[in-house]
Amino acid sequence: MYGGIDPLNQALLAHARATPGRIAYTFLHEDGRVEEIDCAGLDARVSQLACALASRFAPGVRAVLLYPDGLEFIVAFFACLRAGIVAVPATMSHRRRGSRRLDTLLADADPALALTVGACRASVAASIKQEAGACAVLCSDLPEMAGQGALPEVARGATAFLQYTSGSTSQPKGVEVTHANIAANVEAIRCAFGFGPQSVMASWLPLFHDMGLIGSVVAPAVIGFRSVLMAPATFLKQPARWLEAITSYRATCAGAPDFGWDYCVRHVTEEQKQGLDLSSLQVAYNGSEPVREATLCAFAETFARCGFSPAAQFPCYGMAEATLLVSGGPLSRGPRVCFVSKSMLERDRVQDCDAGSPDARAIVSCGPAAEGVSVLVVDPGSCLPVEAGRVGEVWVSSPGVARGYWRRIEESAPVFRAQLAGNAGGQAYLRTGDLGFLRDGELFLTGRLKDLLIFNGRNVYPQDVEELVVRTIDFVEPNGCAAFTIEENGVARLTLVAEADRSLVRTVARGAAGNARLAQLDALVRQIRVEVGRQFGVAVGQFLFVRPGTFPRTTSGKVQRSRCAALAQAGELQVVHAIGAAADAVQASGTVASASRLAADEMIGWLRQYVPRRLNSRVMDERRTIPPYVVLDLGSYGFFGLQAPRELGGRALATVDLVRVMVQLAAVDLTLATVVGVHNGLGLRPLLRFAPPALQQRLLPKLASGRQLAAYAQTEPAAGSNPMAMRTRAVRERGGWRVDGRKHLIGLASWAGMLTVLAKAFDFDGAALGTIALLVPEDAPGLVQGPEALTMGMRGMVQNAVLFDGVFVPDEQVLLAPGQGMEVARDAMGFARLGLGALCLGAMKRCAQLMARYAARREVGTGRLADNPVTLARLHELTCAIDALGALVEAIATALDARAPLPHEACLACKVIASELLWQTADRLVQMLGGRGYLETNIAPQLLRDARVLRILEGPSEALYMHLGATAAQAGNGLVQFIAGTLDQPRLAAELEAALAGARVAAAATGEAAAVQWLDYRAGELCAWALLLAASRHALPGGEAQAWAGDKFGRLRQSLHDGPAPGVAWPRAQDLFDRIGGYAQAIGDIEQLLPGTDDALDPLLRRAPEGAENAAQDAVEQAVEVPIEPPGAAPPSSGQLVYDVVMKWLRSEGTAPDTPVDWDTPFADMGMDSLATVPIALELQELTALPIAPELLFDYPTVNALAAYIDSRRGALEAASSMPAAADATR
Repeated sequence: MYGGIDPLNQALLAHARATPGRIAYTFLHEDGRVEEIDCAGLDARVSQLACALASRFAPGVRAVLLYPDGLEFIVAFFACLRAGIVAVPATMSHRRRGSRRLDTLLADADPALALTVGACRASVAASIKQEAGACAVLCSDLPEMAGQGALPEVARGATAFLQYTSGSTSQPKGVEVTHANIAANVEAIRCAFGFGPQSVMASWLPLFHDMGLIGSVVAPAVIGFRSVLMAPATFLKQPARWLEAITSYRATCAGAPDFGWDYCVRHVTEEQKQGLDLSSLQVAYNGSEPVREATLCAFAETFARCGFSPAAQFPCYGMAEATLLVSGGPLSRGPRVCFVSKSMLERDRVQDCDAGSPDARAIVSCGPAAEGVSVLVVDPGSCLPVEAGRVGEVWVSSPGVARGYWRRIEESAPVFRAQLAGNAGGQAYLRTGDLGFLRDGELFLTGRLKDLLIFNGRNVYPQDVEELVVRTIDFVEPNGCAAFTIEENGVARLTLVAEADRSLVRTVARGAAGNARLAQLDALVRQIRVEVGRQFGVAVGQFLFVRPGTFPRTTSGKVQRSRCAALAQAGELQVVHAIGAAADAVQASGTVASASRLAADEMIGWLRQYVPRRLNSRVMDERRTIPPYVVLDLGSYGFFGLQAPRELGGRALATVDLVRVMVQLAAVDLTLATVVGVHNGLGLRPLLRFAPPALQQRLLPKLASGRQLAAYAQTEPAAGSNPMAMRTRAVRERGGWRVDGRKHLIGLASWAGMLTVLAKAFDFDGAALGTIALLVPEDAPGLVQGPEALTMGMRGMVQNAVLFDGVFVPDEQVLLAPGQGMEVARDAMGFARLGLGALCLGAMKRCAQLMARYAARREVGTGRLADNPVTLARLHELTCAIDALGALVEAIATALDARAPLPHEACLACKVIASELLWQTADRLVQMLGGRGYLETNIAPQLLRDARVLRILEGPSEALYMHLGATAAQAGNGLVQFIAGTLDQPRLAAELEAALAGARVAAAATGEAAAVQWLDYRAGELCAWALLLAASRHALPGGEAQAWAGDKFGRLRQSLHDGPAPGVAWPRAQDLFDRIGGYAQAIGDIEQLLPGTDDALDPLLRRAPEGAENAAQDAVEQAVEVPIEPPGAAPPSSGQLVYDVVMKWLRSEGTAPDTPVDWDTPFADMGMDSLATVPIALELQELTALPIAPELLFDYPTVNALAAYIDSRRGALEAASSMPAAADATR
């Protein structure tokens, strides 16, 4: 039409002549400026610059375009094409990452010139100096570029521009797009999108990217309609600006990648929606990345009231190698969604399933092939088209397919000129590298071939895993997460990397102060691990959160999974928070881990030399004390500061090394090991974890060296170890807290110089604040050491009552904040339970030594005892138990060191199963020794007595099993997640969940509370054995310990499935009491009343009259036993609220009575335990907008009492809010 001018510029000339005053482009700047150019002005500017370029440079040279946001880029791009110069659109470098990309592009394109504006000349020159030193930097907006010159003939087959790919799976490559490619693809776009002169485009897409350049710049120029543009940064800062532009300019077409539409849903406010009118949109195209059904639905629903029609949604598919468009639409239909089976997709098969199925994956159609485009789905291995219902690689043929990659002839041939098998010399195809299937002539994409994750022959699509992360963690945006594999010791491990938000960065920087937020995040990651295991059968190896702005994305915002994997492998990701193997590697590497290991080895070696010379366990047991020299010797060697910092006198051991030391101590003497464990695990740990540095500096030197011991005071006579039922009170007063109450069976209490005390906190007005943890020195006025308990075992360690009679504790000795004492308790108890697991392991190894030694030497009637099959079976079972328990203890210790997610249920299960195994072992030791086992001189009796208490310490086995079973039924159970994630056993976790779910359904069907409680006990036992089996599989694959634990797990699972024997009725408690009461007729009911030794001091030698010394104790005991009185009567409204919530809980438990419950009935009589108080408290907190801690239900144990407390808090808040007004009134 116009001689040798390229097709695009032919169209520019035609529009300049036909409609010179029509606005071609509008650019909306972030500062509010509006820049516009009409058709005549655009053609004149382009012609002027093209002539200047043609006068200086030969056709075919490359010109890199480095422009700030605005219309000058468009002029330069069209001018290059008109002058026959190959345009190379690029983004200006602002950051190091961008600089690396630009350097790669410059080295590959080898440009002869760089075009920019005068204001950017210096920065552009500096950014290209190293890679393109001979490159001229010219400014298109300066007079120097005005000139006359003859324009060259431009062939349709000549390269128009190099479109550098985003590089989602590789380094960017320059796609050679010809003038003919542009013409063909723009025609395909016109037909598919229905564009005409009345169309209006509104776009924020980057102009250096194919979707922005071809879709928002070139197509409007050729077809002849207006395009309204803005910078990507403007959209990201204020996404509403894009929608406002659509409203103001009555745009008929707007497009973005999937994340852009989702970004509007998340960030456009209700106020901003008020002025929007999106009814003009006829095409809302979604492409450049996988189109998510959830995004389409969310945008349509969110902006329906703004006039948006779902029929305008236009999913499409394209790529730079095809110039842009491959498929899309059709117009005005709206999106088509198929729900297919994920498990079948893993086998490359397409099978429909119900949308609500857990196995369903929603796949959005990318429409039919565009005009002139042919699409095939091909088996990438055989290069033959797949049969219907199969997934394959998408192959494309069209005049829009580019020539190839710039200067990469060998790499281009198999990609751009692929041939079907047996069809050499036939039609050439572009291999897209995308996976999908065809249905009814429409293309459905399932993922990227290079990104596909393959585990044990199963195909896992990374976007499915990434979508799960985005749904679970609110701050992770779409395209803000990458799933890929990293090889570890020849095994592919799934790795997840997500972009942190700035809030997480601040949380991590605060250290211990951010523990709550990190704990919430870790819990979400545990949930993700379980879901990934359940849905895909894959364990997540590590989860990394990287600093905002450093997450690898392409220039169009797509995830660069390969680059992310390479950075992770090289350790170059800017990690903010790591969970799993990455944190484990950090903790386990370097000199710190080495120093810890060496220190532990040294301590173990010293202990083995020390014990034969200086220790006598029988004497300590008989005399009920540990010699002071033993404590001093152990203290001087660091046993009382195992994890305290070296600079404060400790050993700074990692947890994996600490448990090694504890195993050795327990093998020597369980009592001595318990003393060291109580001091380090319960006494010292709260100080190390939660005390401010100044307090640590003051207290740790004495405690870490053993010059003072530390104790932990939680257990009470009426509450046991249940913190919810504690009655010790800490009442707020000026500068601190006044403590009253009684603790009992506190290990090391009378020997300790410092006690960590848990109490119920109350403010100045007597309102409950929750639990508080306080550090109380032994010499605090009002602290009275009670009598020592005469225990059956652990006799060398003192255990006694502690009385608090108005003990004042200053604020600086409060750990964490009032109300956060349970966090201290959970941490200390969890760590102590791991320690008990290590003690049991050491004692079991000692029992095994004694049993093997005796069996090898003892002759019985059938021969040597060691050759008896019963003996062999028991020794074999014992060695399996030791191996499995050792794997479990090490796994939990490793997780603690790695700061990986560690549910308290894991530590609880470790303790309960370890103590049960040790008790069985100690009992079998005594049995094997026969009469010798009954003699105190033979070690076995003391081991049996010491082992017995471990089934009770830190919670009796029955209660812990029931707690495990009850919590296992809850969604997102931590133990199940720990098995699936940290221990890498997702299938076992799924088996466990299935067994628990089936049993709970069966129990619920009976309608009996007793059946549910029995189920909880058996389910808890199954959970503990599942954990032991998972640890043995994780650490000892294929070993005998795994087989042994698996057999036990299988039998327990079957027992749980079978339930109680049919027809067996649960007996009534009163019936049993009556039967036992009848035994008195046969044996009487006798108590021994003969006095024992007289320990009291003669009255004439006492300081005060007889009885005065016990007055304080009596007063404290009486004060403690007085119930906490609720402040006043409850109005009906609050009472009804509490009553309704409690009744709702009773109905959910299946225990709601037929008649109304009295409002003064104690919650305990309704069957409410500490577990039940959590959901009730949470619901009440939500309904009342008041902080309701679960333990308040023990302080105010009836409907009336709790309602009265709620009213008192409301009244206090109302009074506080009215104080300023009252003050004004009195002035």
